[in-house]
Amino acid sequence: MFLKVLSRGVLAAAVLLTPVTSLSNTASAASTAIKVTLDGKSVSLDSAPKIVNGRTLVPYSGIVSALGGKATWDAKNKTVSAVQGDVSVKLTVGSRTAYINGAAQTLEAAPSIVNGKTFVPLRLVSEAFGKWVSYSKSAAAVAISSTLTVNTSTGPFTLKKKPKRIVTLSSSDTEIIYALGSTVVGRSTALGAVSPAAAASAPEVGSTHGIEFEKLASVKPDLVIASPALQSSKATIEKLGAQVMFNSHNTFTEIQASVRLYGKVLGQEAKAEQLIKKMNADVSSLKKPSTAPKTLIVYGAPGSFVVALPTSYPGNFLELAGGKNVASNFKAMDSMPQYADLSLERIIAANPDLILFITHGDAAEVKASFKKQFETNPAWKSLSAVKNDRFEVLPSDLFAANPGLRAPQAIQAINKLLLQVK
Repeated sequence: MFLKVLSRGVLAAAVLLTPVTSLSNTASAASTAIKVTLDGKSVSLDSAPKIVNGRTLVPYSGIVSALGGKATWDAKNKTVSAVQGDVSVKLTVGSRTAYINGAAQTLEAAPSIVNGKTFVPLRLVSEAFGKWVSYSKSAAAVAISSTLTVNTSTGPFTLKKKPKRIVTLSSSDTEIIYALGSTVVGRSTALGAVSPAAAASAPEVGSTHGIEFEKLASVKPDLVIASPALQSSKATIEKLGAQVMFNSHNTFTEIQASVRLYGKVLGQEAKAEQLIKKMNADVSSLKKPSTAPKTLIVYGAPGSFVVALPTSYPGNFLELAGGKNVASNFKAMDSMPQYADLSLERIIAANPDLILFITHGDAAEVKASFKKQFETNPAWKSLSAVKNDRFEVLPSDLFAANPGLRAPQAIQAINKLLLQVK
């Protein structure tokens, strides 16, 4: 009996003597070696960073001071307020809600007090003050950068600060920005329904063909994402106090490159990779025809038809859907290098099995006009597509403009039509 009591006593003592592991102790032990740099220089912090819920927390005074801001501490409400220029950040110990210029934002790790010091999320404060943050697990280091150089379709481009007021001049760019969790203050003129719907409230300021500068000025952008065709407007845009990044995408691969590009600009690289993974999965799941139907894609309206080449987004989507573009060897137009002039002789020689149309106008009118343009030629009736009446108009919401993230749906639409060709 004595031995049993003694054993229970020893066990109880062991439990009592075992260190109690709190959230703060775990964080401290896991992150004492983490280094923080700003533009390559070490940031002076009076306490080691902590990792909580996968987020790096640092003493508020050191990080705010390093970023050129001023911070105040409200001991009664346990609230940190930090200001830099026209940006204000407010965080409360124990609360996962932060306020940036009054707008609420949910945190993955709440500010906490450890050994009498208040720790705040490094990324949130740094990004609020216009910086980029990257974390290297292997190097146990967090790098804060005041500028960011990225590779666009036109070459390297350096952003002077992380953008907060973005304008997009193409619908596909707008969709990508929203899918990455951000918003725009101005967008391109809509040809139909605005996608996503959340962007509908943003003012229309132009398109890939031109800019309405008064409207652009009114939304006070700090970054304008524009087509390379608008490079002549660069100086005018910069006079408004904004940087302008020229970028474009035509093929499925180029669209994905833009997703990665904007993900890097917005500090959402992981989200960008998730979007790309889903795009690839959607396309790879398609069942393709055993024999690729010979297909012609016609773009335009009565009297102004052109043919899509493989370098265009419709032409690229056709090949990914399992079709063969009969215009592969057509000569590109000087004014529209992704398209070729429409030629009856070329069409007859190619003998397409399927003719697809992209138009902003009435579908029936476009098909009737196209047929009328060529049916006087006896050879026209010998074409496979004509004999089998295989003329289809592609959905305008997916093809009237580059669909960007919705490229898999556009490819699926073509694939469905290809599978019907016997």
